[in-house]
Amino acid sequence: MDAHTTTASVAAALRPPRWLLPALAVAIGYYLGARLGMAFTLHPHPISTLWPPNALLLAALLLTPRRDWWWLLLAALPAHIAAELQSGVPTVMVLGWYASNCSEALIGASLLRAFVRGVPRLDSLRDTGILLLTAALAAPVFSSFIDAALVRLIGWGTSDYWDLVNTRLFSNALAGLMVVPLILAWAAWLAAGAGRMRGARYAEAAVLFSGLLAVCLHAFAMPHNDAHTAPAVFYAPLPFLLWAAVRFGPIGVASALPAMAVATIWGTVHGLGPFTTETPQDTAREMQLFLIAASVPLLLLAVALAERARIERESRSQLTHLSRVAMLGELSGGIAHELNQPLTAILSNAQAAQHFLANKPGERAILSEILQDIILADKRAGDVIDRLRAMFKRGETRTEALDANRLVRDVMSLAHGDMTTRGIEVIPRLAASLPEISGDRIQLQQVILNLIVNAADAMSMCAPNDRLLTVHTLATKGRVHINVVDRGPGFTVAPDILFEAFYTTKPQGLGLGLSISKSIVSAHGGRLRAITRKGGGAAFLITLPALPRRP
Repeated sequence: MDAHTTTASVAAALRPPRWLLPALAVAIGYYLGARLGMAFTLHPHPISTLWPPNALLLAALLLTPRRDWWWLLLAALPAHIAAELQSGVPTVMVLGWYASNCSEALIGASLLRAFVRGVPRLDSLRDTGILLLTAALAAPVFSSFIDAALVRLIGWGTSDYWDLVNTRLFSNALAGLMVVPLILAWAAWLAAGAGRMRGARYAEAAVLFSGLLAVCLHAFAMPHNDAHTAPAVFYAPLPFLLWAAVRFGPIGVASALPAMAVATIWGTVHGLGPFTTETPQDTAREMQLFLIAASVPLLLLAVALAERARIERESRSQLTHLSRVAMLGELSGGIAHELNQPLTAILSNAQAAQHFLANKPGERAILSEILQDIILADKRAGDVIDRLRAMFKRGETRTEALDANRLVRDVMSLAHGDMTTRGIEVIPRLAASLPEISGDRIQLQQVILNLIVNAADAMSMCAPNDRLLTVHTLATKGRVHINVVDRGPGFTVAPDILFEAFYTTKPQGLGLGLSISKSIVSAHGGRLRAITRKGGGAAFLITLPALPRRP
């Protein structure tokens, strides 16, 4: 066994089990959640108005493979004991509550896994609806029966069985509604790449949540001396919650609702706000019903908006791919010509090699040169096929640092055969030392290819000597420009009309190429414009933000 293998074996042996970090996170979160739940108790009412540990454990199970669930449940045990024994509850009752808490998490997670594959998506109304029915309804209902039965069996307290069921049900339903979407939304956001959000969005989020907390504290955590609370008080947070739903989607609402709930419960526990006129049990019930009734429609609204945006993105992606395939179909003749040249060279060189082997087997230098030509021709054909495969392939958007000149050269290489067939001379005027741009290589190549093909179509009726297509690249402060200029007849309509969907001047055109191209450039933070040149022809100007130059 070599040193490298030994080192790898030692590293593998020292690597912690995959469940260890999630288990530690569950233990810490469960303990803190239990302490927070105890702080939310309306004394002398014995049950918390919001009990987060069960919902936190349920969310952890949803994010973890089923084979690791038992490790997470075991990790919650010491945290549960440490939190509950501080309250003076008998050990038997502490273990009974641990069993009922775990039953809620297991029931909710098992039901969800039965209807939803993988982690529930908060940009799907179906997944979110099932999540609410299981985590905020079914799991609390079934586990409440178990919990109340254990309390009565052990003999802890004097409450009636159905009172225990009702009290625990609303506390855990509210926790499931607040905690589970919060954890799932943040987990999805972090997995998607938290760094994608710009500084302005962080500033907007800070203003939003500062305003929401200020309004909630004023409405629900300030003294209310009047016997009757004005209904407007309960609607005060609504503008901020709608702001969160529209601008930040499910993660915005999933974060804003717990903030409102914490402010409301804190005020009520300290005898402040509008929920202080009844007995502790009635006060808790009123507050819980208010928070549940406010949360469900807002969360569903945010999910509906996110699902609509996701469907639009997926439809746009499909349309972009179909447009790209259709455009490559138009170039099929030129692409065949581009492939035919290296294939012909390969055939000719192979026949020459056969001839030399038959007549002059000792000419090793000539044979080596012929084989080198075959290799180069094969690479040239392979490059064309690779570009075609990449253009035909449909996949997720992949952002990377790109060289605009390289993009132009690749597109010109792909369109070379078609331009030759049409008798169009393509002149590249590429600026040296351009800064890089950030974007999806295939999508930006599609935009440039579409502009080149449109320019070629526009010059189809021009005299052969006038069929001149120029592609410029240049850089200005913080921007990279790619300009495609032709000598065709130009256009007579307003430039904005050219980019409208289904507008076309081609007999067989769909009118989607420029519309899709503009949406791609806009998605990359750039602009696509069209102008008619005074000397004749048209120019399409792509402007994209430049990346900072690397040292």
